[in-house]
Amino acid sequence: MSLTVFIMTGVLVITLLAPAFSYYAIKKAREKDYKTHKKIQTLVYIFCIAAVLVLELLIRFSGGSGSMFKDSSHADNPVFKTLLAAHITGAVLTYILWTFLMIKSRRKFKKTLPGKFSVSHKRLGIAVFIGLVYTGFTAFVVYLMTLDFI
Repeated sequence: MSLTVFIMTGVLVITLLAPAFSYYAIKKAREKDYKTHKKIQTLVYIFCIAAVLVLELLIRFSGGSGSMFKDSSHADNPVFKTLLAAHITGAVLTYILWTFLMIKSRRKFKKTLPGKFSVSHKRLGIAVFIGLVYTGFTAFVVYLMTLDFI
């Protein structure tokens, strides 16, 4: 297995596990175990951001955005290109929203969380969770197509 495939697989595993760990963190918040919720969400966020940074470095050092899938039989397929664009767009929006939620929540914790901000926090958290599921699913399909498994 090449280093590129190894890194891509590692990033994919982290991306696929993120919704499961986030769901567990949500469960902890529902149980009013806010400290555990905060710890889990912070760790998941850090792992995901690190994975994205590693993937981005791999892309840059490999020759740019098209370098990862240039040898795939799907490289010129409009469905693949649309799926890739949708994956990237969804992931970027999810991570922007997640970053906003993390920063705002850390500032509000022990002041208004739980409290007035809780309703917004919950809604934004659900949106982030849905985004993580979407990102994981589309990443899996892009990964399979990039490596010509489908």
